[in-house]
Amino acid sequence: MSSLYYRQKQAWASLRKKPGFVGTVITTMGITLGALLCILTLAYVLIAKPLPYPEQEHLYRVDSEFVDANNEGVGKAFTYPSLMHLYQKQTIFDESALIYFDENVLTSSPTQPTMNTAFVTPQWFNLLGVEMAIGRIFEATEALNTNNPVAILSYRTWQDEFAGTADILSQKVSFSGTSFNIVGVLSEDFIEPQIYSTGRNSQVFMPWDFNEVGEDLRKSWININDTQLFIGKLNDKISLSQAKQILTPLMNDTWQENVVGFDFFKGWSLSSDITPLQSVILGDNQDTVYMLLAGVIGLVLIACANIANLFMSRTAEQQRQLAIHAAIGASKKQLFKTLFAESGLLMAMAIIIALVIALGGFEIMQYFLAQRLPRVDELNLNGFTLLCALAITFVLAFFFAKLSANMINYRALNATLQSSGKGSGIQVSHKVRQLLIISQVAIVTALVFVNISLLKDAVNTIENPIGFETNNITTLVLAGASTTPPSREERKVIMQELKTKLSQLPQVEAISQSASPLSGFGIWAQVVVSTNERLVVKTKPVDENYFNLINQPLLEGRTFTDTEISDEVDLLLVNDVYARHLAGDKSPLGMQITFGGPEDPAAVIVGVVKGMTIPGRSETPMRAYPAAHRGGTRLMLKLKPGQAISRQQAAEIIAGVTSQYSLFELSSLDNRRDQLLFTQYTTAITSAILALLTFFLAAIGLYGILSYGTQMRRFEIGTRLAIGAKRRTLITMIIKDNSLSLITGIITGMILLVILYLGFPKELEAYLQVQLVPVFALTLGLIATISWFACYWPLRQFINRPAIYSLRGSD
Repeated sequence: MSSLYYRQKQAWASLRKKPGFVGTVITTMGITLGALLCILTLAYVLIAKPLPYPEQEHLYRVDSEFVDANNEGVGKAFTYPSLMHLYQKQTIFDESALIYFDENVLTSSPTQPTMNTAFVTPQWFNLLGVEMAIGRIFEATEALNTNNPVAILSYRTWQDEFAGTADILSQKVSFSGTSFNIVGVLSEDFIEPQIYSTGRNSQVFMPWDFNEVGEDLRKSWININDTQLFIGKLNDKISLSQAKQILTPLMNDTWQENVVGFDFFKGWSLSSDITPLQSVILGDNQDTVYMLLAGVIGLVLIACANIANLFMSRTAEQQRQLAIHAAIGASKKQLFKTLFAESGLLMAMAIIIALVIALGGFEIMQYFLAQRLPRVDELNLNGFTLLCALAITFVLAFFFAKLSANMINYRALNATLQSSGKGSGIQVSHKVRQLLIISQVAIVTALVFVNISLLKDAVNTIENPIGFETNNITTLVLAGASTTPPSREERKVIMQELKTKLSQLPQVEAISQSASPLSGFGIWAQVVVSTNERLVVKTKPVDENYFNLINQPLLEGRTFTDTEISDEVDLLLVNDVYARHLAGDKSPLGMQITFGGPEDPAAVIVGVVKGMTIPGRSETPMRAYPAAHRGGTRLMLKLKPGQAISRQQAAEIIAGVTSQYSLFELSSLDNRRDQLLFTQYTTAITSAILALLTFFLAAIGLYGILSYGTQMRRFEIGTRLAIGAKRRTLITMIIKDNSLSLITGIITGMILLVILYLGFPKELEAYLQVQLVPVFALTLGLIATISWFACYWPLRQFINRPAIYSLRGSD
C-alpha cells in the first residue's frame, strides 16, 4: 500500500508541472466519457433494466388487430363491447385490468387546468405493485359496474394542484359535472408504465365506469378506440402462442356475430396480439439507442486517439526521468507501474468530470426527451453507471500506460542519460503513427457522413411544405362541465353565441367551427356507391371557413356554403390523393360516398383540395372532409398578426355564454407544429453538434500526429531547405508521404459505413439516396481540408524560417 501511495504522490507531483497536458486530458476525456456514460445508462434502462413491477416478466398488453378482406392489417384497437367481452370471458390471465386514457378539465379548480386522466379497474394497481403515499388503492367497491365516484391522485398532482395539503383525503375533484372523493395519493416513487404514448403520465385515476365513452358507443361493435387498453398477468403455464390461439377465437367469433349485418365488414376478422409490457414500452426506440451509442463511441475513439498522441508526446518528454529510474535499478515492469499511476490518476479525474456531465445529461434528456424516449425518468447514477465508470477508468488507464510503455527502448535509456537527453531514446514508430492517422480518418469519415446525412434529412423534413398555414391560428376546444350534456340543438345555440362573442374580439380576424388540421381526423369506414369499394379513410367534418382559414388550396370544384352547413346537406370534399384513388386522371366530382351502414345517406363529392402532410411525416394519406354541423365544440381562430388571446380571457367568454362547457384546450398551431417537429429539431441540432465536435477532435488529433511526424523530420527538412528546396516542394512531400494513410483511412471509413448499413438496413434505407452524393463529396472535402491543414500547419515553423533553425533544432 505504501508503494502505491508513493507512486500516486509522485505521479501527482509530476503532473502538476504540466497543467496544460492535465487540463487537455481530463477535459477531453471527461466530456466524451460523460456522454458515453449517459448513453450507456440510457441503453441499460431501456433495453436491459427490468420494469419496476412485481412479476414484470409475466405482464402483457393484449391488442385487437383488424384484418380486412384482403388479409391486410387495418389497425390495432378495440371496440368497447369487444374489450368488455375479453375482460369478462378470458381465463388465461391470472389477473387483468382495463385502462382508458383521456384528458379532462378539472372544473373544481379555480384555474380549471386540463389534466391527463386514466379510468381503470382496481386490478391495475395490483398488477403494478402500487404503493401509496396517503390513502388506499381502488377496492372491490370501485370495480366494474359499481359506479362509485372516487379518485386517486398522482404525487405530482397532489403537490402542484393541492400544495401537498395533509387533509387531501377529505377533498374532492370534479370532472364533467361529476364530483369524485379523493381516496388516495400515489407514492412519489411510482413510475407509470407508458403503454399508450411515451411521456404521458396520468394525473388523476378514476374507476372504469366513469370513462367518457358514450352509451351508444358502449354498445357499438363497429366503432374502434385506441385509448382503451387491456393488460394482464399471463398464467406461467401458458405460452404466448397458446395464449394467442385461445384469445383470437374468443374475440373474433363474438365480433363476427355482432357485425354480420354490416356489409362493410364482410370478410373482415379480428386477431389477438399479445406483447410483453417491456416491449410495448420500449417500442421502436431500440435502434435509436444503438445509433446514439455508435455515435458516442465514435467520439470516444477519436478522443482516445488524440489523448494517445498526447501520452506518447508526454512519454518522449519523460525519457530523461525514465532513464534515471532505469539507471538506479527500475525494471520495465516498475516503469510501467509509474506510467500507470499517472494515467490512472488522470482517468480518475476525468471520470469524476464524466459522472458530473452524465448527471447533467440525465437532466437534459428528462427535460427535453421525456415525450420521445420511454423510461427517461428512471435515469440516474445507478450501480450499472458506476460499474461502467470503474471499468472504463481501469481500461483506459491501462491502455494509455501500456501504449507509453511500449515506446520505451529499455536498453537505450542509459545511452539517453549519458547524452543528456539528446537523441532518440523514445520515439513513436512510423507504423504507430500511420495506424493513428488511419483510425482517426476512418472514424471521422463515418461519423461526419452519418451526422451530415441526418442533419440534411432533418432539415428537409422541417422545411418540407405541409400544405397549409399555421401562422396566427389558435385552436379552442371545449369540454363538458355537466353530467347531462346538452342536446345537439342546444349545442348549436351555444356555439353560435360563443362564435359571435369571440368574433367581436379585436384580435380575431376569422373563425372556423372545425378541429385543427393537425388533429381531429378519425378513421371512418366508407363505401364508394358506384363501385361498392370499401375503404378506411382518415376523415374530419369541417365547415365553410376551414380551407380558407388555413389556406389549403382548392384544386377543383368548390367548398361548402354557409347555407349547406346550416341545413346539414350531405356533401364531401376529398384531397387529391383520395381523388386519384377514386377516379384516376378523371374528376371525382359528383361521386357518392356512404359512411357506415347501407341506410346512411350518400355524400356527394363537390370539391378536391391539395393533400396535406402532418409535420414530421413524409406521406400524404387519403383524407375526406364531410360537411360539419353547427354543434361542434372545436374552433379555430385566425388572429391578426402580433395578437394573442389568453386562456383566462377565453375561459371568461365561455363562462359568460354557458355553464355546461369549460375550456379544454387553447393552443397555437405554430406551437403544435413545433411539437410535432421536435424530433427533427433535436436530430438537426444533435447531428450538427456531433459533426462539429467530431471535426474539431479529428483536426486536433491529426494535427498532433502529423506535427509529431514533422518534428521527427526536422533535420531532413532543414537539409532540403539548405540545398535549395522550395516551400511548395516540401509541402507536397509531406502531403504525399501521408496521403496513403489518409486514403486508407477514408476507405476504412467507407467500409465502416457499409457495415453500419448491413447492420441497420431498414433504418438506413431512407437515407441512402442519390441526393447523398453531394453529402459524401462534402464529407471528403472536409476530411481533405483538415488533413491538408494538419500536414501544412506544423511545417510552417520550418519552411518560413532559415534552414539553420531546423538544422540545429533551436528557436
